[in-house]
Amino acid sequence: MSQLSLSDLQQTDLSELDVVARYSEFAPTYDESVTNWGYQCYRTAAELLQPYVGHEQPILDAGCGTGLVGKSLYELGYQQLTGIDISPDMLERAERLDCYQNLQRQDLSAIPYSFADNQFVAITCVGVFSLIAEPRPVLQEFWRLLQSGGYLVFTQQAVLFEKYDYTKLLQEFEQRGEFQRIAITDPIVYLPQREGYEERTVIYCTYQIHKGS
Repeated sequence: MSQLSLSDLQQTDLSELDVVARYSEFAPTYDESVTNWGYQCYRTAAELLQPYVGHEQPILDAGCGTGLVGKSLYELGYQQLTGIDISPDMLERAERLDCYQNLQRQDLSAIPYSFADNQFVAITCVGVFSLIAEPRPVLQEFWRLLQSGGYLVFTQQAVLFEKYDYTKLLQEFEQRGEFQRIAITDPIVYLPQREGYEERTVIYCTYQIHKGS
């Protein structure tokens, strides 16, 4: 089976990116390829959530793809898992894992999502914001879906974190008292075994959600 050949998102206009077409092509070889490249973001994100969220709590895996994050959470003991993704081909593969109680097709940029306010105790969003040109409404929607005291773990490529000024954006949420920062990591190499990507890095963000009484 041949490896997928990801286009370079650092050189891509995200507002014109056809995500469905992109991942329809990649779905058959995605897991094998990212494993060969040494990709571990899905496991790291699950482990970042583990100290804060009980195994019986409902978690939304936003942009679940083939289910790598869900599988990692399931292996840690989590079973109340919902996954959403824009790609039907990726969702089909996630369904085969039997880790999710619920899987739905959802464009993360099409807000609101079909969930109630405060429905989840945690949200993971791994490798997804690198495909989203307007992150503010997505983060606001995550805030709506999370219970007060809940947790959000997400990743962003370091170069895009800077390009789209996530520092300023997140500070706005913090200043309004909606997000409380738990941790923002230093940039970490995320595809150490992919040729040409040895210096590419990703940032992990962990936040607790707060809402007024």
